[in-house]
Amino acid sequence: MIPRLLAALVTLSGAEAALFDFPTQNRALLEGRPQDFYMYVERNFEGNVSHPWEGGQFGFVRGPQRTTQGVIYTSLHEGVDILPLRRDAAGTPLDDVLASADGRVVHVSPEPRASNYGRYIVMEHLIEGSPIYTLYAHLASAAVVPGQMVRQGDVIGRLGFSGAGIDRERSHVHFEIALLLSENFEAWFGARSAGDPNRHGLFNGMNLCGTNPSDILVAAARDPGFQLTRFLGGLEPVFKLTIPSSPDLSLLRRYPWLVAGEIANPDAWTIAFTGTGFPIRAVASPGPVSEPKVVWARETPGTTYSQATRGLVGGPAGQPRLTESGHRFVSLLLAPPGAPEVPDARKVPVPKKPRGR
Repeated sequence: MIPRLLAALVTLSGAEAALFDFPTQNRALLEGRPQDFYMYVERNFEGNVSHPWEGGQFGFVRGPQRTTQGVIYTSLHEGVDILPLRRDAAGTPLDDVLASADGRVVHVSPEPRASNYGRYIVMEHLIEGSPIYTLYAHLASAAVVPGQMVRQGDVIGRLGFSGAGIDRERSHVHFEIALLLSENFEAWFGARSAGDPNRHGLFNGMNLCGTNPSDILVAAARDPGFQLTRFLGGLEPVFKLTIPSSPDLSLLRRYPWLVAGEIANPDAWTIAFTGTGFPIRAVASPGPVSEPKVVWARETPGTTYSQATRGLVGGPAGQPRLTESGHRFVSLLLAPPGAPEVPDARKVPVPKKPRGR
């Protein structure tokens, strides 16, 4: 019997496998052919219609705006869109969607109209002692159920075009690798949703914060000794927040590798984030704070704080501050069980943002 820690390193062929593997048979990215890996987007900018594959990448790759520094992209795409390799005569994709790593199915959303993700699956993986999540969206069908244990490479569904904003021609699987922001999301959402039901529990897309899965897939494929936590800790920070310490800050409990060294009950934490809001490290703050505040934000010529941080940070150059969205983001990180009330005007309905198209 192969020990579980070694099982993730074995494929059906017997060769060593990556910590995370590609969620379909499409591996064009490893061959230097990104145009054959990412599904294009339909773009109409300044009267010019185009179909750039670059829009299928992770990050700020959509929503072009012309500035004095040139064209920048301000709309965040929170995963990667992987195009199919096989279609039938009608153009319907035939590709299976595969588990990227050993893990447990924690959520299956079978109803296409329940979110912009369409039919989607979330899996939980215990990686280096912490729960990491993969998400597979726009599926034609799901082949697993919540609670099911799945091995890397097992078929979990069929690639499709369910959800908002795509059609048969643009069929793809939207794939994310993410952390869970809060164990108390459901109560937090219920206090702010103005009656809009949460059909996805903890695994609502708003509670999953991802980083670039392509970088992880490629690095893991090329380095047998790839360590996810070291990789994530090496990401570049774009802003830092100091927030009051709280027993409800489940993020640091779930992901202790964010904290350098052993620190007992600090008055506050300073957490560094990427521009997409992905946390990469935390240090104890030297003193208490009465409310969350931005203590640093990277200056980028031609780009506002808001454009560089998906709207979490605003303010004029040299004076970064949390926006309304930023305060809402921090309130999720600090949400207590029940989270019945927010003590000020920041209690506003949760916006319905498009995700994963």
